[in-house]
Amino acid sequence: MTRALERCACGTLAVALAIGATSGAAASNAKTVAQAGVLRLGDFPTGWKQSRRASSSDKELDALAAKIASCKPFLAFGRANKKNPRVKSPNFDLHQAHVTNAVSVYPSAAKATVAMRSFTDARLPDCFKQLFSAEFKAQLVKDKQVARQLRSVKVNIGRLDGVQIGNEAAAYKGTVDVGLKDGTVTSIGVAFIAVRVDGAIAG
Repeated sequence: MTRALERCACGTLAVALAIGATSGAAASNAKTVAQAGVLRLGDFPTGWKQSRRASSSDKELDALAAKIASCKPFLAFGRANKKNPRVKSPNFDLHQAHVTNAVSVYPSAAKATVAMRSFTDARLPDCFKQLFSAEFKAQLVKDKQVARQLRSVKVNIGRLDGVQIGNEAAAYKGTVDVGLKDGTVTSIGVAFIAVRVDGAIAG
């Protein structure tokens, strides 16, 4: 049972870097800027592996979010990022840990700042609680062995204060506790961070 659950449940860190491009930056350069900000395998310690990112994951998550009233800011943030030049990283994996990021380049720092406001909305903790409860349940029941034993999925996600990266940052972290009928509980860590960097990428 443990192996079956591990195949379905994993920790995730999704990083969306909203980079305010310098005023007048050419659109052709925006992709180059975005590409410079995505994570690469060399950014990780030895042992991490790179894998192809599923193309359907964003659509599935957005479809679930559209059914949750408190997720309107989350959807607005995603739409704003997708309207601008954007590059997404592959998946990076170590055992049951998974990390991805995406970089969007806005035509001005002011517009990137407006987009960041959506990611600091007070409704987001409730959004994430409902969204990832639905998402994990949907993924877990795909494994028939887990579906027969699944008892509960409890999500606790809150704002993480004190994160100082770039010009502006907003982060959320928490846990998803998956309970089985045999009394065992698997706790899965989740975290999300959005960072705005004016003009250029440092590091």
